[in-house]
Amino acid sequence: VVRLDDYQKSESKDIKTNATKTIDLPQSNVLIFYTEDGSKIAARPSGTEPKIKFYFSVNEKINSASDYPNIKNNLLARIQALKEELG
Repeated sequence: VVRLDDYQKSESKDIKTNATKTIDLPQSNVLIFYTEDGSKIAARPSGTEPKIKFYFSVNEKINSASDYPNIKNNLLARIQALKEELG
């Protein structure tokens, strides 16, 4: 994790430098973790059930339509690895 956005505190923190910036959006019970490879993991409590919801976001530049199948498989593998790391 290289950055953590805490929307409850309205604060974005660079983990490497410990520098913080203000998030200029409404406060919300959401944490977003940014990884070195550009992936994001957002965590928030469910509004209707006693559980935490996680949202995964991965990305990779695509140069041509023919690259799509390989990139899709790479992205799905990255999501699976994130899920496994979280247990």
